[in-house]
Amino acid sequence: MEKVVNIIGGGYAGLEAALTLAKYGVSVHLFDAGVAEEPPLLVDKTLKDELAALQVSLLECLENGAKIREKVYKNIENIENLKFFPRKVGEISLSEPTIIATGGNTLQPLFSQIESVLGKVKCHHFQPQFPIVDGIENKVKCQNSNCIFPLSKEKVEGLVQAINYYRSDSQADGLEKWARSGREMLRAKALRPVVSDQVEYACVRLKKCDNGFIVQNFQTQLPENAQASIYRFLFGEECKLVRPAGAVACTYINPNLALNEYLQAQSNPNLFFAGRIVMADGQLEAIATGHFVALNMLNYLHGRKFVKLPKGSLLGKLIDKLFSQPAFNLTQTSVSCDIIKNENETEALKSLREFKEDYNARNAWYNDLCSKKRW
Repeated sequence: MEKVVNIIGGGYAGLEAALTLAKYGVSVHLFDAGVAEEPPLLVDKTLKDELAALQVSLLECLENGAKIREKVYKNIENIENLKFFPRKVGEISLSEPTIIATGGNTLQPLFSQIESVLGKVKCHHFQPQFPIVDGIENKVKCQNSNCIFPLSKEKVEGLVQAINYYRSDSQADGLEKWARSGREMLRAKALRPVVSDQVEYACVRLKKCDNGFIVQNFQTQLPENAQASIYRFLFGEECKLVRPAGAVACTYINPNLALNEYLQAQSNPNLFFAGRIVMADGQLEAIATGHFVALNMLNYLHGRKFVKLPKGSLLGKLIDKLFSQPAFNLTQTSVSCDIIKNENETEALKSLREFKEDYNARNAWYNDLCSKKRW
């Protein structure tokens, strides 16, 4: 009897895996819960926010994601070997070959099943909910909905002291933990430099919303009154806390502990993982892991050796990065423009140019792949 590969999640990673396997003649059942409301592919905002905050004029490249999504949704039912099921999945058969690419929206019953297979210390079902503040309209620099609030070195020092005043014992990644480690850690995690006309030493990144501004990367377990005081110190007495930071359900697994280098579960060879659930947060990175997992699922089904990635390739570097940290780190991401160590403007701008060149190359490669082999 021919084996069917189940793919849970129809985002960038899941759909790329489904298309790749179907192309090689494998029967695929693709499940995605978002179809009742909208097509399954959602444009990932991580890189888009990063580029907007850096004032890089590449955003139009990502706007094409909606067009790609519509085209895929219209044509997916015509793809041979691929059956699409618009439904939520709360449980899977552990004896059937399955690729899990549910991103951060894994249902609790399915997450509990994954956790029972991989182990509790290797799975995480949370995500920071960033705070919303209001009353700071005249203090931030905005480009469309993305805004920044530059900080001097002295202001960052004061922020560290303000956070440490509340003496939180939390060990989770967040403002209180970073502040205990000092100015540079807080700056690296929440207040990264921004390149505009000059290199800003540190910046709070914000996003406009209906009831104020979302403060990006400001995750904390401090009580609401403490948060309100910190934001007033940061933005001024006019600042009002609309929604405190908190935690919402989200799924991540630690690939370093739970998976092998082929993104296959160590404890069950039938299970492979791809996309945001293994912390490949960017859309191109999610697509890459979906393609990589599909090739290894194909080899697994036929009893062949798995794909070994060249260490110098972009995909090889991506997989290496997923396995580079021995401990789980919620802030780890595969999309970044790290200019933290570049204190002078010349080096920072050079780093930004390299980032733009790398992004352009990857984006052009993927658009070419879509036009020739996919849609």
